[in-house]
Amino acid sequence: MSTATNEHAGSGYCSPSRLGTLWIAAFVLALAGAFVPKPEFQYGFFMIDTLIHLAIFAILAFIPMILFRCRKTTFLLAISMAPLGYLLENLHLMVTGSSFNVINALANNLGVLAGIAAGFVLRLKSHYQRKRQS
Repeated sequence: MSTATNEHAGSGYCSPSRLGTLWIAAFVLALAGAFVPKPEFQYGFFMIDTLIHLAIFAILAFIPMILFRCRKTTFLLAISMAPLGYLLENLHLMVTGSSFNVINALANNLGVLAGIAAGFVLRLKSHYQRKRQS
């Protein structure tokens, strides 16, 4: 698995180590959300909880799409975030004793799809930019 270290150096993109750190931070936030009980008033406030689920899982799927060069590896890593979201929702159910939230599970999966789509667009853009330069 080769990373895109030299390819994006100096072009305004984040370095692979920085992207890895961001991915780990998003993963820790997802874990924290699974194990920390949430107050009930938070759910009605502009569905902020659902938007947070969507954003975190979009980041978790987006970073592998731009970090690795091998298409198969990137897609498998990104799509593996969907079962992770379902697992974390079940862990939240077991740890906090609250009911299973289908909307959050759907937000996790929509976030994964949004992250994959955004990563795919960015990969295509960089592919055609490289083609034009050569």
